[in-house]
Amino acid sequence: MLVKVVEGVAVTADGEGGLRAWDLKSRSLIGQVGTGGEGGEAAPSCIAVDETEFERGVLDVALGFDDGSFGVWRLFTGEKRLELRYRHEKSSNGGLRAMAFSYPYLLTATQSVLVSLYTFVVPRPRGRFAHDASGAAPSTSAVTGKPPPPYLLTSLDSHTSRPPLALSLRRAGRATVASVAYTFSTRRGWSIGVQDLHIHPPAGPNSVPEITTTRIAYTNPVETGGSPPLSPPATPHHGHRRSGTTTTAPQPSASTPPLEPGPTTLCYTHPYLLATLPDNTLILHTCTSTASSLSISDGVRLWGHTSGISDAEITARGKAVSVSSRGEEMRVWELEGRSAASRSVEIRPWQQQTGQSLAGEQEEEGEGMGGGRREPAASGEWDERRNWVGFDDEMVIVLKERGGARQSLMVYDFT
Repeated sequence: MLVKVVEGVAVTADGEGGLRAWDLKSRSLIGQVGTGGEGGEAAPSCIAVDETEFERGVLDVALGFDDGSFGVWRLFTGEKRLELRYRHEKSSNGGLRAMAFSYPYLLTATQSVLVSLYTFVVPRPRGRFAHDASGAAPSTSAVTGKPPPPYLLTSLDSHTSRPPLALSLRRAGRATVASVAYTFSTRRGWSIGVQDLHIHPPAGPNSVPEITTTRIAYTNPVETGGSPPLSPPATPHHGHRRSGTTTTAPQPSASTPPLEPGPTTLCYTHPYLLATLPDNTLILHTCTSTASSLSISDGVRLWGHTSGISDAEITARGKAVSVSSRGEEMRVWELEGRSAASRSVEIRPWQQQTGQSLAGEQEEEGEGMGGGRREPAASGEWDERRNWVGFDDEMVIVLKERGGARQSLMVYDFT
């Protein structure tokens, strides 16, 4: 199951239930629609939302699938309706693993870290539409009154980058900044890179948005073993170019060993870059980005978890939440300031109450937050895993998976 949370609304997607929207306050279903495309029923693999129009009761949702296809749906919260806006055909480049959506731009990434940037504001046709990254023509399933097939602005490819990665789109004045945060290996460990693409609106109806600036920054390498690490080069060795844009990454030497352990997840909401690590800690970086420069601060290690962290989520308001895969351990972090490592709060469900998941199953966890801790049973309970966490100003939402792949979305209410 994939989940996104926006101001009291949870959007979920899975192969069985399709795309659904839930009211977190009432625990009620707002809308539901199938996600099957033409020629197959690929499973959803990534999700992104554009909340620009949410105050008007409109939420745009983008879904990526295991066969490389993607689609865009619109949620009308007042009418309690989900509507398909556009469906793109599958691609030979592989399944999608990450997305970011801020209309008219859509940013996607495959498992092999092939990143594609699309725009739904296309130039007036002078013959054919642009082709997608696989060389196939875009889907023609869009109908009158819905977005046209998107135009591929650029594709970025790297032979040294590897998951995990995180994508983001944000407004910066008249420009839009598309960011890719990714992991790569060094001789003795690993490092995190960030690439920014500055996009400006088209100059006229027959032109396309212009990518005016591409900036790249790296964190200092983290050592995990072997000989001294290689620092990222100031001038990258080579890049893959398309539509006037270059993506680059440092190249390993012939003696570079197999991939070393690195981050398990990356979260990037400018200016905060957060990585979860296998040693039960997180690393927080702050990114500084202008039209002429991009830099990443030294990392601040965040301590507090006593078991493996399965996921974390971050907001631009300077807060993050993380959850351990086993047990009841969740922490909320205050990210602003260099003393962030000492500003986290463990949150625990009430011991006496009984909550209800969005899937309708009765759970032994409470909806409120309190100081009580419920001791795990001798067996069975540790078979549960918490695979995803999200939050807004009043709630923390955790995706729980039990034996037999049964999933439920648990809501913990601060109010």
